[in-house]
Amino acid sequence: MEIQTLWQNIVSSLGKKISSPLLSSWLYSIKIESFENDSLTLAVPNIFVKEWLEKKINKDLIQVAQTLLPSLKEIKYTISKEKMQRAPQKEEALDQQFLDLAWQRSAGLNPKYTFENFVVGEFNQLAHACAQAVVKSWQKGLLPPYNPLFIYSKVGLGKTHLLEAIGNELIKTKKLKVRYIPCPTFTNKIIASIREGRTNELIEEFQEFSILIIDDIEFIAGKERTQDIFFQIFNNAIEKDKQIILSSDRPPKAIKGIEERIRSRFEGGMIADINMPSYEERIAILELKLKERGKNLPSDIIEFLGREIKTNIRELEGGLIKALIIFEHEKSSQKTIKRLTEILKTSEKKVSPDKILEIVGEFYGFSKEDLLCQRREKNLVLARQIAMYLLRKKLSLSLPEIGVRLGNKDHTTVKYACEKIEENLKKDVNFRKEIEAVEERIESFY
Repeated sequence: MEIQTLWQNIVSSLGKKISSPLLSSWLYSIKIESFENDSLTLAVPNIFVKEWLEKKINKDLIQVAQTLLPSLKEIKYTISKEKMQRAPQKEEALDQQFLDLAWQRSAGLNPKYTFENFVVGEFNQLAHACAQAVVKSWQKGLLPPYNPLFIYSKVGLGKTHLLEAIGNELIKTKKLKVRYIPCPTFTNKIIASIREGRTNELIEEFQEFSILIIDDIEFIAGKERTQDIFFQIFNNAIEKDKQIILSSDRPPKAIKGIEERIRSRFEGGMIADINMPSYEERIAILELKLKERGKNLPSDIIEFLGREIKTNIRELEGGLIKALIIFEHEKSSQKTIKRLTEILKTSEKKVSPDKILEIVGEFYGFSKEDLLCQRREKNLVLARQIAMYLLRKKLSLSLPEIGVRLGNKDHTTVKYACEKIEENLKKDVNFRKEIEAVEERIESFY
């Protein structure tokens, strides 16, 4: 088989495992430089692409390539010495799109969160203005206008969207090194570094970023060693004029269990809150979400949703999706509103067991598969016990049924887990707030 035909076959097979057509199309421009001594060498355009391939899809590439080259043991990447041939403008744009996407993903960002699809109203005007000020200062090469930027609100009101929009905008316009990380994941990284004796390495790792965004920072409360390391990371960033952006479900003064020196640093920056949107603002949000989907609904259905769903934006969007499905079937505003009324008034709201496992896992920095496995790390065991407790509380599943769903655990293990979580909830205020936050996320999917 001719060598470049071989590479095209590898990319074609890889496309079945990787869903992004952008990535698949872009990979066709890479060339095979050699295949010697069971080692495949690929010529790539730059160091960033080399590092991204090594870290993100090297394992998948090897597995696919071995189906065509059974003796293959490794793939090496080298920077191409000649400029890659490409179609003038279209492929340049494709490469840039891919690079932007790769940067965003490696930074922990979701590219769907942008300023363009963020609805601004009185309820979030200050937070939005502060976010824009941060972006514009960095785009102009100026010092951060305030440090940290601290945004707080209840669950589901758009603070995560706003935080990630800042990161996405700065990656696209300035190619800055940005890191977005949820606080439970951040905490787990610190705990792992302490256990493995590499806290200094972790502190140095976070010094690499110009913009550090930590979501739900309240979860460092009560964790003394975590707070100590966070304080070092925070101070290093401030001293070097790097940007810290934080979010929480409450203002700094209301976060119990954090050191005064940390609270003082938080309050020394800019604090902005996001409130509940008004009826008019909820209508504007619904209209934007419809526009994003390229869909339309009669105005009376939109007004019904805006009037009846007042909890948060996430639930508002969930109601919109239900309305679209029902209206597609009923073709009648009156029947759609009647069905929606029944749904909203249903007292026995349910979310699937898999969704609870997914939410708990994501909250604590694990996958659903991690919760089902047999590993026994302390943090993973706790997350697994919380999942058992919430499956019991939210869905009233039996102990044996929960055990089966959590990797065929014995019902006595489930019973012990639920009792332990209940005991911790009675004596630990911070833990209780943590579980309440997880429950809010679950309820937002009803």
